[in-house]
Amino acid sequence: MPKEFRSLIPLEEAKSIVLDHAPRTVEEAVPLERARGAVLAEKIISAVDVPGFSRASMDGYAVHAADTLESREDRPVRLRLAGSVPMGASADVQVAKGEAVEVSTGSMMPPGADAVVMIEYSQHEGDEILIRRPVHAGENVQAAGSDIALGEAVLFPGTRLAARELGVLAALGREKVIVRSLRVGVASTGNELVPPGRLLGPGQIYDINSYSIAAAAEECQATAIGYGILPDNKEEMSKALQEMANECSLILVSGSTSAGAGDMIYQVLDEIGETIFHGVNLKPGKPTIFGLIDGTPCLGLPGYPASALTVFGLLAAPAIQKALGLKFHGRKLTGRLARPVRSESRQQMLAVGVFGGLVYPVDKGSGSITTLAQADGVIEIPADVEYLEKGDTVEVLLFRELEAPDLVVAGENSVLLEKLAETLPFRVKLLNVGSASGRIRLEDGLADLAGVSGPQKQSGKITVLKGFRRELGLIFKDARVLQDIGRSRMVGWPRNSAMRAICERVLKDQGISDLKYVRLARTHSAVAAAVASGQADFGFGEKEAAEQAGLGFQFLTGDEIHFLADPAKLDDPALKSFISALQKA
Repeated sequence: MPKEFRSLIPLEEAKSIVLDHAPRTVEEAVPLERARGAVLAEKIISAVDVPGFSRASMDGYAVHAADTLESREDRPVRLRLAGSVPMGASADVQVAKGEAVEVSTGSMMPPGADAVVMIEYSQHEGDEILIRRPVHAGENVQAAGSDIALGEAVLFPGTRLAARELGVLAALGREKVIVRSLRVGVASTGNELVPPGRLLGPGQIYDINSYSIAAAAEECQATAIGYGILPDNKEEMSKALQEMANECSLILVSGSTSAGAGDMIYQVLDEIGETIFHGVNLKPGKPTIFGLIDGTPCLGLPGYPASALTVFGLLAAPAIQKALGLKFHGRKLTGRLARPVRSESRQQMLAVGVFGGLVYPVDKGSGSITTLAQADGVIEIPADVEYLEKGDTVEVLLFRELEAPDLVVAGENSVLLEKLAETLPFRVKLLNVGSASGRIRLEDGLADLAGVSGPQKQSGKITVLKGFRRELGLIFKDARVLQDIGRSRMVGWPRNSAMRAICERVLKDQGISDLKYVRLARTHSAVAAAVASGQADFGFGEKEAAEQAGLGFQFLTGDEIHFLADPAKLDDPALKSFISALQKA
Protein backbone atom coordinates (compact mmCIF):
# COMPACT_ATOMS: atom_id res chain seq x y z
CA MET A 1 0.00 0.00 0.00
CA PRO A 2 1.35 3.45 -0.88
CA LYS A 3 2.63 5.54 2.00
CA GLU A 4 1.06 8.93 2.64
CA PHE A 5 2.83 12.11 3.73
CA ARG A 6 1.18 12.52 7.14
CA SER A 7 3.04 15.71 8.01
CA LEU A 8 5.39 17.94 6.08
CA ILE A 9 8.09 19.52 8.22
CA PRO A 10 9.12 23.15 7.67
CA LEU A 11 12.24 23.78 5.61
CA GLU A 12 14.07 25.34 8.56
CA GLU A 13 13.44 22.23 10.63
CA ALA A 14 14.71 20.04 7.79
CA LYS A 15 17.85 22.20 7.57
CA SER A 16 18.41 21.91 11.31
CA ILE A 17 18.07 18.13 11.25
CA VAL A 18 20.44 17.67 8.33
CA LEU A 19 23.02 20.03 9.85
CA ASP A 20 22.79 18.18 13.17
CA HIS A 21 23.86 15.04 11.27
CA ALA A 22 26.62 16.65 9.21
CA PRO A 23 28.86 14.04 7.54
CA ARG A 24 32.26 13.13 8.95
CA THR A 25 35.49 14.22 7.30
CA VAL A 26 38.94 12.60 7.16
CA GLU A 27 42.37 14.21 7.02
CA GLU A 28 45.14 13.42 4.56
CA ALA A 29 48.43 14.92 3.40
CA VAL A 30 48.40 15.87 -0.28
CA PRO A 31 50.96 17.55 -2.58
CA LEU A 32 50.33 21.23 -3.33
CA GLU A 33 49.47 20.43 -6.94
CA ARG A 34 46.53 18.33 -5.71
CA ALA A 35 45.43 20.69 -2.97
CA ARG A 36 43.55 23.30 -5.04
CA GLY A 37 40.07 23.74 -3.62
CA ALA A 38 40.73 21.51 -0.62
CA VAL A 39 40.09 22.60 2.96
CA LEU A 40 43.04 23.11 5.26
CA ALA A 41 43.15 20.83 8.30
CA GLU A 42 46.27 22.19 9.99
CA LYS A 43 47.55 25.48 11.33
CA ILE A 44 50.27 26.78 9.01
CA ILE A 45 53.19 28.36 10.85
CA SER A 46 55.99 29.74 8.74
CA ALA A 47 59.25 27.81 9.09
CA VAL A 48 61.11 30.41 7.04
CA ASP A 49 61.31 34.14 6.47
CA VAL A 50 59.66 35.57 3.35
CA PRO A 51 61.68 36.98 1.77
CA GLY A 52 64.52 34.85 3.07
CA PHE A 53 67.05 37.66 2.68
CA SER A 54 67.00 41.44 2.51
CA ARG A 55 66.60 42.43 -1.13
CA ALA A 56 66.42 45.48 -3.32
CA SER A 57 62.91 46.54 -4.31
CA MET A 58 64.12 48.82 -7.13
CA ASP A 59 66.77 48.82 -9.83
CA GLY A 60 69.61 51.09 -8.80
CA TYR A 61 72.56 51.23 -6.43
CA ALA A 62 72.93 49.87 -2.90
CA VAL A 63 74.53 52.52 -0.70
CA HIS A 64 75.01 53.79 2.83
CA ALA A 65 72.08 56.16 3.25
CA ALA A 66 74.29 58.56 5.24
CA ASP A 67 76.54 59.01 2.16
CA THR A 68 73.62 60.49 0.19
CA LEU A 69 72.33 63.09 2.66
CA GLU A 70 74.05 66.03 0.90
CA SER A 71 73.09 64.98 -2.63
CA ARG A 72 71.04 67.36 -4.80
CA GLU A 73 70.02 67.44 -8.43
CA ASP A 74 72.52 70.22 -9.13
CA ARG A 75 75.14 68.98 -6.63
CA PRO A 76 75.32 65.19 -6.91
CA VAL A 77 77.35 63.09 -4.50
CA ARG A 78 80.02 60.92 -6.11
CA LEU A 79 80.42 57.33 -4.91
CA ARG A 80 82.88 54.72 -6.11
CA LEU A 81 81.27 51.80 -7.98
CA ALA A 82 82.45 48.72 -6.08
CA GLY A 83 80.70 46.04 -8.16
CA SER A 84 77.27 44.54 -8.78
CA VAL A 85 74.95 41.84 -7.42
CA PRO A 86 73.07 39.94 -10.18
CA MET A 87 69.60 38.50 -9.60
CA GLY A 88 69.71 35.09 -7.97
CA ALA A 89 73.34 35.43 -6.93
CA SER A 90 74.97 35.76 -3.54
CA ALA A 91 75.99 39.28 -2.49
CA ASP A 92 79.75 38.73 -2.32
CA VAL A 93 80.76 42.37 -2.53
CA GLN A 94 81.01 44.56 0.58
CA VAL A 95 79.78 48.16 0.48
CA ALA A 96 82.15 50.46 2.33
CA LYS A 97 81.59 54.12 3.13
CA GLY A 98 81.70 56.18 -0.04
CA GLU A 99 80.89 53.18 -2.26
CA ALA A 100 77.89 51.95 -4.24
CA VAL A 101 77.01 48.55 -5.67
CA GLU A 102 74.71 48.03 -8.64
CA VAL A 103 71.57 45.97 -7.86
CA SER A 104 68.43 44.89 -9.67
CA THR A 105 64.92 44.52 -8.31
CA GLY A 106 65.02 41.37 -6.21
CA SER A 107 68.82 41.27 -5.85
CA MET A 108 70.26 40.33 -2.48
CA MET A 109 71.36 43.42 -0.58
CA PRO A 110 75.16 43.49 -0.25
CA PRO A 111 76.66 43.67 3.26
CA GLY A 112 77.16 47.20 4.52
CA ALA A 113 74.43 48.83 2.43
CA ASP A 114 71.19 49.98 4.05
CA ALA A 115 69.31 51.66 1.17
CA VAL A 116 68.93 51.66 -2.61
CA VAL A 117 69.08 54.76 -4.80
CA MET A 118 66.75 54.33 -7.76
CA ILE A 119 68.54 54.27 -11.10
CA GLU A 120 66.49 57.30 -12.22
CA TYR A 121 68.29 59.44 -9.64
CA SER A 122 71.80 58.31 -10.47
CA GLN A 123 74.33 58.60 -13.25
CA HIS A 124 77.19 56.26 -14.17
CA GLU A 125 80.48 58.02 -14.97
CA GLY A 126 83.53 55.79 -15.37
CA ASP A 127 84.11 54.04 -12.05
CA GLU A 128 81.87 56.48 -10.17
CA ILE A 129 78.15 56.86 -9.57
CA LEU A 130 76.61 60.30 -9.25
CA ILE A 131 73.74 60.36 -6.75
CA ARG A 132 71.23 63.19 -7.31
CA ARG A 133 68.71 62.47 -4.56
CA PRO A 134 69.19 61.41 -0.91
CA VAL A 135 67.69 58.22 0.53
CA HIS A 136 66.96 57.22 4.11
CA ALA A 137 67.93 53.95 5.78
CA GLY A 138 65.68 51.15 4.59
CA GLU A 139 64.41 53.00 1.51
CA ASN A 140 63.77 50.72 -1.47
CA VAL A 141 64.79 47.67 0.58
CA GLN A 142 62.56 44.74 1.51
CA ALA A 143 63.97 43.33 4.74
CA ALA A 144 64.23 39.61 5.42
CA GLY A 145 61.02 38.39 7.04
CA SER A 146 59.19 41.66 6.41
CA ASP A 147 56.46 39.89 4.44
CA ILE A 148 56.09 36.69 6.47
CA ALA A 149 58.28 36.11 9.51
CA LEU A 150 59.63 32.82 10.79
CA GLY A 151 57.16 31.47 13.35
CA GLU A 152 54.22 33.56 12.14
CA ALA A 153 50.81 31.86 11.93
CA VAL A 154 49.76 32.36 8.31
CA LEU A 155 46.75 30.13 7.65
CA PHE A 156 44.28 28.43 9.99
CA PRO A 157 42.25 25.20 9.76
CA GLY A 158 39.07 25.60 7.75
CA THR A 159 40.67 27.77 5.07
CA ARG A 160 39.87 26.77 1.51
CA LEU A 161 43.03 26.46 -0.54
CA ALA A 162 42.68 28.55 -3.67
CA ALA A 163 45.27 30.34 -5.79
CA ARG A 164 46.37 32.84 -3.16
CA GLU A 165 46.71 30.25 -0.34
CA LEU A 166 48.66 27.85 -2.55
CA GLY A 167 50.93 30.75 -3.48
CA VAL A 168 51.53 31.45 0.20
CA LEU A 169 52.25 27.77 0.91
CA ALA A 170 54.68 27.63 -2.00
CA ALA A 171 56.39 30.78 -0.72
CA LEU A 172 56.88 28.97 2.60
CA GLY A 173 58.48 25.99 0.86
CA ARG A 174 55.67 23.56 1.70
CA GLU A 175 55.57 20.49 -0.55
CA LYS A 176 52.54 18.86 1.09
CA VAL A 177 49.66 20.10 3.20
CA ILE A 178 47.12 18.33 5.42
CA VAL A 179 43.56 18.81 4.20
CA ARG A 180 40.07 17.66 5.09
CA SER A 181 38.30 15.40 2.62
CA LEU A 182 34.71 14.27 2.36
CA ARG A 183 33.53 11.38 0.16
CA VAL A 184 30.00 11.78 -1.15
CA GLY A 185 28.28 8.85 -2.83
CA VAL A 186 26.00 9.97 -5.67
CA ALA A 187 23.40 7.87 -7.47
CA SER A 188 20.15 8.18 -9.41
CA THR A 189 17.24 5.77 -9.29
CA GLY A 190 14.68 4.69 -11.85
CA ASN A 191 14.25 1.96 -14.43
CA GLU A 192 13.56 4.66 -17.02
CA LEU A 193 17.06 6.13 -16.75
CA VAL A 194 20.02 5.38 -19.03
CA PRO A 195 23.51 6.93 -19.04
CA PRO A 196 24.20 9.67 -21.61
CA GLY A 197 25.65 8.28 -24.84
CA ARG A 198 23.38 5.26 -25.06
CA LEU A 199 20.41 4.99 -27.38
CA LEU A 200 17.08 5.71 -25.76
CA GLY A 201 14.41 3.07 -25.76
CA PRO A 202 10.66 3.54 -25.32
CA GLY A 203 9.88 5.48 -22.13
CA GLN A 204 13.58 6.05 -21.29
CA ILE A 205 15.35 9.31 -20.45
CA TYR A 206 18.95 10.23 -19.87
CA ASP A 207 20.26 10.34 -16.34
CA ILE A 208 20.92 13.97 -15.49
CA ASN A 209 21.11 14.01 -11.70
CA SER A 210 24.15 11.71 -11.35
CA TYR A 211 26.18 14.34 -13.16
CA SER A 212 24.62 17.57 -11.92
CA ILE A 213 24.57 16.51 -8.25
CA ALA A 214 28.12 15.14 -8.43
CA ALA A 215 29.29 18.42 -9.96
CA ALA A 216 27.46 20.40 -7.26
CA ALA A 217 29.12 18.30 -4.56
CA GLU A 218 32.53 18.85 -6.15
CA GLU A 219 31.86 22.61 -6.23
CA CYS A 220 31.38 22.35 -2.46
CA GLN A 221 34.88 20.78 -2.32
CA ALA A 222 33.64 17.27 -1.56
CA THR A 223 34.89 14.25 -3.51
CA ALA A 224 31.96 12.82 -5.47
CA ILE A 225 31.92 9.05 -6.00
CA GLY A 226 29.48 7.95 -8.71
CA TYR A 227 27.43 4.79 -8.21
CA GLY A 228 25.46 5.12 -11.42
CA ILE A 229 21.78 4.27 -11.76
CA LEU A 230 20.08 2.17 -9.11
CA PRO A 231 17.15 0.07 -10.41
CA ASP A 232 13.78 0.22 -8.71
CA ASN A 233 14.39 -3.10 -7.03
CA LYS A 234 14.42 -3.34 -3.23
CA GLU A 235 17.13 -5.97 -2.95
CA GLU A 236 19.53 -4.34 -5.39
CA MET A 237 18.89 -0.87 -4.00
CA SER A 238 19.50 -2.07 -0.44
CA LYS A 239 22.80 -3.63 -1.46
CA ALA A 240 23.92 -0.45 -3.28
CA LEU A 241 22.94 1.91 -0.47
CA GLN A 242 24.70 -0.30 2.09
CA GLU A 243 27.84 -0.21 -0.06
CA MET A 244 27.65 3.59 -0.30
CA ALA A 245 27.25 3.85 3.49
CA ASN A 246 30.37 1.73 4.01
CA GLU A 247 32.51 3.68 1.55
CA CYS A 248 31.31 7.29 1.87
CA SER A 249 30.50 9.90 4.51
CA LEU A 250 27.30 11.14 2.82
CA ILE A 251 24.82 9.51 0.46
CA LEU A 252 22.96 11.57 -2.13
CA VAL A 253 20.43 9.62 -4.13
CA SER A 254 17.80 11.18 -6.39
CA GLY A 255 14.43 9.89 -7.52
CA SER A 256 12.11 7.25 -6.07
CA THR A 257 11.60 9.40 -2.96
CA SER A 258 7.87 10.00 -3.20
CA ALA A 259 5.20 7.96 -1.42
CA GLY A 260 3.94 5.97 -4.38
CA ALA A 261 3.85 2.17 -4.56
CA GLY A 262 6.78 2.14 -6.99
CA ASP A 263 8.99 4.43 -4.94
CA MET A 264 11.69 2.48 -3.13
CA ILE A 265 13.94 4.81 -1.15
CA TYR A 266 11.68 5.23 1.89
CA GLN A 267 11.03 1.48 2.01
CA VAL A 268 14.72 0.58 1.86
CA LEU A 269 15.68 3.27 4.37
CA ASP A 270 13.04 1.98 6.81
CA GLU A 271 14.44 -1.56 6.51
CA ILE A 272 18.24 -1.07 6.59
CA GLY A 273 18.50 2.24 8.41
CA GLU A 274 16.52 4.94 10.16
CA THR A 275 14.20 7.46 8.53
CA ILE A 276 14.29 10.80 10.31
CA PHE A 277 11.94 12.77 8.08
CA HIS A 278 10.08 12.16 4.82
CA GLY A 279 8.40 15.20 3.31
CA VAL A 280 9.25 18.89 3.46
CA ASN A 281 6.85 21.78 3.08
CA LEU A 282 8.71 23.06 0.05
CA LYS A 283 7.97 23.52 -3.63
CA PRO A 284 9.87 22.07 -5.35
CA GLY A 285 11.14 19.45 -2.95
CA LYS A 286 8.15 18.02 -1.12
CA PRO A 287 9.20 14.33 -1.30
CA THR A 288 12.66 14.90 0.17
CA ILE A 289 13.71 12.15 2.58
CA PHE A 290 16.51 12.00 5.13
CA GLY A 291 17.83 9.28 7.38
CA LEU A 292 20.83 7.28 8.50
CA ILE A 293 22.36 4.00 7.31
CA ASP A 294 24.85 2.70 9.87
CA GLY A 295 25.32 6.26 11.05
CA THR A 296 25.98 7.63 7.55
CA PRO A 297 23.55 10.41 6.57
CA CYS A 298 21.45 9.64 3.49
CA LEU A 299 19.57 12.41 1.69
CA GLY A 300 17.00 11.42 -0.89
CA LEU A 301 16.47 14.16 -3.47
CA PRO A 302 13.48 14.56 -5.80
CA GLY A 303 13.88 13.04 -9.24
CA TYR A 304 13.23 16.18 -11.28
CA PRO A 305 16.61 17.77 -11.98
CA ALA A 306 15.59 21.31 -11.03
CA SER A 307 14.03 20.08 -7.81
CA ALA A 308 17.06 17.91 -7.03
CA LEU A 309 19.47 20.82 -7.47
CA THR A 310 17.21 23.12 -5.42
CA VAL A 311 17.09 20.72 -2.49
CA PHE A 312 20.81 20.03 -2.81
CA GLY A 313 21.50 23.75 -2.45
CA LEU A 314 19.16 24.08 0.52
CA LEU A 315 20.14 20.98 2.50
CA ALA A 316 23.14 19.06 1.15
CA ALA A 317 25.42 21.99 0.36
CA PRO A 318 25.16 23.54 3.86
CA ALA A 319 25.86 20.14 5.44
CA ILE A 320 28.94 19.59 3.29
CA GLN A 321 30.13 23.12 3.93
CA LYS A 322 29.61 22.76 7.67
CA ALA A 323 31.57 19.51 7.74
CA LEU A 324 34.45 21.06 5.81
CA GLY A 325 34.23 24.42 7.57
CA LEU A 326 33.37 26.46 4.48
CA LYS A 327 31.02 29.28 3.57
CA PHE A 328 30.45 30.34 -0.02
CA HIS A 329 29.12 33.35 -1.89
CA GLY A 330 29.09 34.28 -5.55
CA ARG A 331 32.04 34.98 -7.79
CA LYS A 332 31.13 38.67 -8.15
CA LEU A 333 29.63 41.08 -5.72
CA THR A 334 29.04 44.77 -5.29
CA GLY A 335 30.04 46.69 -2.20
CA ARG A 336 30.85 50.14 -0.87
CA LEU A 337 34.38 51.44 -0.52
CA ALA A 338 35.39 51.67 3.13
CA ARG A 339 37.95 54.36 2.37
CA PRO A 340 38.88 56.54 -0.61
CA VAL A 341 41.19 55.23 -3.32
CA ARG A 342 43.51 57.28 -5.52
CA SER A 343 44.31 55.63 -8.83
CA GLU A 344 47.60 55.49 -10.68
CA SER A 345 46.21 57.40 -13.70
CA ARG A 346 46.15 54.19 -15.68
CA GLN A 347 43.84 51.20 -15.93
CA GLN A 348 44.29 49.38 -12.64
CA MET A 349 43.16 46.12 -11.07
CA LEU A 350 43.34 46.89 -7.35
CA ALA A 351 43.53 44.03 -4.84
CA VAL A 352 40.81 44.38 -2.21
CA GLY A 353 39.35 42.61 0.78
CA VAL A 354 35.64 42.36 1.46
CA PHE A 355 33.87 42.41 4.80
CA GLY A 356 30.24 43.10 5.60
CA GLY A 357 29.52 44.74 2.25
CA LEU A 358 32.54 47.02 2.61
CA VAL A 359 35.44 46.87 0.17
CA TYR A 360 38.91 47.95 1.26
CA PRO A 361 42.27 48.00 -0.52
CA VAL A 362 44.91 45.49 0.60
CA ASP A 363 47.43 46.11 -2.17
CA LYS A 364 51.00 46.22 -0.78
CA GLY A 365 52.76 45.75 -4.09
CA SER A 366 52.78 43.02 -6.70
CA GLY A 367 55.66 41.21 -5.00
CA SER A 368 53.98 41.03 -1.59
CA ILE A 369 52.71 37.69 -0.37
CA THR A 370 50.69 39.61 2.22
CA THR A 371 48.61 41.15 -0.57
CA LEU A 372 48.07 37.68 -1.97
CA ALA A 373 47.00 36.33 1.43
CA GLN A 374 44.59 39.16 2.29
CA ALA A 375 42.93 39.85 -1.06
CA ASP A 376 39.46 38.48 -1.77
CA GLY A 377 39.50 39.83 -5.31
CA VAL A 378 40.13 42.92 -7.41
CA ILE A 379 38.24 45.98 -8.56
CA GLU A 380 38.88 47.55 -11.94
CA ILE A 381 39.68 51.26 -11.99
CA PRO A 382 39.58 52.73 -15.53
CA ALA A 383 42.42 54.95 -16.69
CA ASP A 384 40.21 58.06 -16.75
CA VAL A 385 39.18 57.70 -13.09
CA GLU A 386 41.64 59.44 -10.77
CA TYR A 387 39.82 59.11 -7.46
CA LEU A 388 37.16 56.93 -5.86
CA GLU A 389 35.28 58.35 -2.91
CA LYS A 390 34.56 56.56 0.33
CA GLY A 391 31.12 54.99 -0.03
CA ASP A 392 31.32 54.60 -3.83
CA THR A 393 29.72 51.41 -5.14
CA VAL A 394 32.22 49.06 -6.79
CA GLU A 395 32.07 45.59 -8.29
CA VAL A 396 34.55 43.04 -6.99
CA LEU A 397 35.83 40.27 -9.23
CA LEU A 398 36.41 37.54 -6.66
CA PHE A 399 39.39 35.23 -6.81
CA ARG A 400 37.07 32.46 -5.63
CA GLU A 401 33.82 31.93 -3.76
CA LEU A 402 34.03 34.32 -0.87
CA GLU A 403 34.54 32.74 2.55
CA ALA A 404 32.87 35.13 4.93
CA PRO A 405 34.40 34.96 8.41
CA ASP A 406 31.93 34.79 11.27
CA LEU A 407 34.00 37.26 13.27
CA VAL A 408 36.83 39.68 12.45
CA VAL A 409 39.10 40.70 15.31
CA ALA A 410 41.62 43.45 14.59
CA GLY A 411 44.31 44.94 16.81
CA GLU A 412 46.89 43.43 19.13
CA ASN A 413 48.33 39.99 18.50
CA SER A 414 48.24 37.38 21.26
CA VAL A 415 48.94 33.66 21.56
CA LEU A 416 45.59 33.32 23.33
CA LEU A 417 43.71 34.89 20.42
CA GLU A 418 45.44 32.55 17.97
CA LYS A 419 44.37 29.56 20.08
CA LEU A 420 40.77 30.76 20.09
CA ALA A 421 40.81 31.31 16.32
CA GLU A 422 42.05 27.76 15.91
CA THR A 423 39.64 26.03 18.28
CA LEU A 424 36.31 27.90 18.15
CA PRO A 425 33.61 26.16 16.06
CA PHE A 426 33.22 29.19 13.78
CA ARG A 427 35.66 31.05 11.57
CA VAL A 428 37.56 33.88 13.25
CA LYS A 429 39.77 36.13 11.16
CA LEU A 430 42.61 37.83 13.04
CA LEU A 431 44.11 41.07 11.75
CA ASN A 432 47.37 41.69 13.61
CA VAL A 433 47.53 45.43 12.93
CA GLY A 434 48.16 46.88 16.42
CA SER A 435 45.95 48.92 18.75
CA ALA A 436 45.62 52.14 16.73
CA SER A 437 44.91 50.46 13.40
CA GLY A 438 42.59 47.97 15.10
CA ARG A 439 40.44 50.82 16.39
CA ILE A 440 40.39 52.41 12.92
CA ARG A 441 39.29 49.09 11.38
CA LEU A 442 36.44 48.91 13.87
CA GLU A 443 35.35 52.51 13.19
CA ASP A 444 35.47 51.87 9.43
CA GLY A 445 33.22 48.83 9.84
CA LEU A 446 35.97 46.41 8.77
CA ALA A 447 36.15 44.53 12.07
CA ASP A 448 33.67 43.27 14.67
CA LEU A 449 36.08 43.65 17.58
CA ALA A 450 39.25 45.64 18.17
CA GLY A 451 41.73 44.31 20.73
CA VAL A 452 43.66 47.27 22.16
CA SER A 453 46.31 47.66 24.81
CA GLY A 454 45.71 49.68 27.96
CA PRO A 455 42.70 51.44 29.54
CA GLN A 456 39.99 52.62 27.14
CA LYS A 457 37.16 55.16 27.37
CA GLN A 458 33.64 54.13 26.51
CA SER A 459 31.44 56.30 24.29
CA GLY A 460 28.09 56.15 22.57
CA LYS A 461 29.73 54.69 19.47
CA ILE A 462 32.17 52.35 21.21
CA THR A 463 31.51 49.75 23.91
CA VAL A 464 34.51 48.59 25.94
CA LEU A 465 34.51 44.88 26.81
CA LYS A 466 36.85 43.39 29.39
CA GLY A 467 39.54 41.26 27.86
CA PHE A 468 42.50 39.65 29.59
CA ARG A 469 45.80 40.38 31.30
CA ARG A 470 49.12 39.02 30.13
CA GLU A 471 52.72 39.03 31.26
CA LEU A 472 55.24 40.74 29.00
CA GLY A 473 58.98 40.54 29.20
CA LEU A 474 62.23 39.38 27.65
CA ILE A 475 62.29 36.11 25.71
CA PHE A 476 65.69 34.41 25.46
CA LYS A 477 67.46 31.12 24.95
CA ASP A 478 70.60 31.92 26.97
CA ALA A 479 70.12 34.08 30.08
CA ARG A 480 73.65 35.46 29.71
CA VAL A 481 72.48 37.83 26.95
CA LEU A 482 70.50 39.75 29.59
CA GLN A 483 73.75 40.85 31.20
CA ASP A 484 74.57 43.03 28.20
CA ILE A 485 71.33 43.82 26.38
CA GLY A 486 72.81 46.85 24.65
CA ARG A 487 75.19 44.62 22.68
CA SER A 488 72.85 41.70 22.13
CA ARG A 489 70.79 41.21 18.99
CA MET A 490 67.11 41.90 19.51
CA VAL A 491 63.97 41.03 17.57
CA GLY A 492 61.66 44.01 17.94
CA TRP A 493 58.24 45.25 16.89
CA PRO A 494 57.33 47.67 14.08
CA ARG A 495 57.39 51.40 14.73
CA ASN A 496 54.17 52.92 16.12
CA SER A 497 53.08 49.57 17.60
CA ALA A 498 51.99 49.33 21.23
CA MET A 499 54.49 46.51 21.88
CA ARG A 500 57.37 48.65 20.62
CA ALA A 501 56.33 51.55 22.85
CA ILE A 502 55.87 49.37 25.94
CA CYS A 503 59.19 47.58 25.42
CA GLU A 504 61.23 50.72 24.89
CA ARG A 505 59.58 52.51 27.82
CA VAL A 506 60.18 49.65 30.26
CA LEU A 507 63.80 49.16 29.19
CA LYS A 508 64.44 52.90 29.28
CA ASP A 509 63.23 52.93 32.90
CA GLN A 510 65.98 50.38 33.54
CA GLY A 511 68.58 52.60 31.88
CA ILE A 512 68.64 50.70 28.57
CA SER A 513 67.88 52.79 25.48
CA ASP A 514 70.41 51.72 22.83
CA LEU A 515 68.71 48.60 21.44
CA LYS A 516 70.23 46.67 18.56
CA TYR A 517 67.30 45.54 16.39
CA VAL A 518 68.32 42.85 13.91
CA ARG A 519 64.79 42.07 12.72
CA LEU A 520 61.14 42.93 13.38
CA ALA A 521 58.12 40.71 14.04
CA ARG A 522 54.37 41.26 14.05
CA THR A 523 53.39 38.40 16.37
CA HIS A 524 54.61 37.08 19.69
CA SER A 525 55.12 33.61 18.22
CA ALA A 526 57.35 35.13 15.54
CA VAL A 527 59.41 36.88 18.23
CA ALA A 528 59.92 33.57 20.02
CA ALA A 529 60.73 31.74 16.78
CA ALA A 530 63.43 34.27 15.89
CA VAL A 531 65.07 33.74 19.27
CA ALA A 532 64.69 29.95 19.17
CA SER A 533 66.31 29.78 15.72
CA GLY A 534 69.26 31.93 16.78
CA GLN A 535 68.41 34.81 14.46
CA ALA A 536 68.19 37.06 17.52
CA ASP A 537 69.56 36.79 21.04
CA PHE A 538 66.41 38.02 22.73
CA GLY A 539 63.07 39.64 22.11
CA PHE A 540 60.13 41.23 23.88
CA GLY A 541 56.81 39.45 24.04
CA GLU A 542 54.27 37.36 25.91
CA LYS A 543 55.20 34.77 28.49
CA GLU A 544 52.94 32.27 26.66
CA ALA A 545 54.99 32.64 23.48
CA ALA A 546 58.21 31.90 25.38
CA GLU A 547 56.69 28.84 27.07
CA GLN A 548 55.25 27.59 23.81
CA ALA A 549 58.73 27.73 22.23
CA GLY A 550 60.53 26.28 25.26
CA LEU A 551 62.47 29.50 25.90
CA GLY A 552 63.38 31.49 28.98
CA PHE A 553 61.31 34.46 30.09
CA GLN A 554 62.04 37.43 32.37
CA PHE A 555 58.97 39.38 33.47
CA LEU A 556 59.12 43.14 32.92
CA THR A 557 55.56 44.42 32.99
CA GLY A 558 51.90 43.51 32.78
CA ASP A 559 49.53 44.50 30.01
CA GLU A 560 45.74 44.46 29.76
CA ILE A 561 43.94 43.91 26.49
CA HIS A 562 40.44 45.41 26.18
CA PHE A 563 38.04 44.79 23.31
CA LEU A 564 36.13 47.56 21.60
CA ALA A 565 32.85 46.82 19.85
CA ASP A 566 30.04 48.58 18.05
CA PRO A 567 27.09 48.63 20.52
CA ALA A 568 24.77 47.60 17.68
CA LYS A 569 26.65 44.30 17.26
CA LEU A 570 26.75 43.18 20.90
CA ASP A 571 24.04 40.56 20.31
CA ASP A 572 25.93 38.93 17.45
CA PRO A 573 26.19 35.19 18.35
CA ALA A 574 29.79 34.83 17.19
CA LEU A 575 30.89 37.93 19.09
CA LYS A 576 29.17 36.75 22.27
CA SER A 577 30.66 33.27 21.94
CA PHE A 578 34.13 34.70 21.39
CA ILE A 579 33.97 36.93 24.47
CA SER A 580 32.57 34.06 26.54
CA ALA A 581 35.36 31.72 25.43
CA LEU A 582 37.90 34.44 26.13
CA GLN A 583 36.71 34.86 29.71
CA LYS A 584 36.91 31.10 30.29
CA ALA A 585 40.40 30.73 28.79
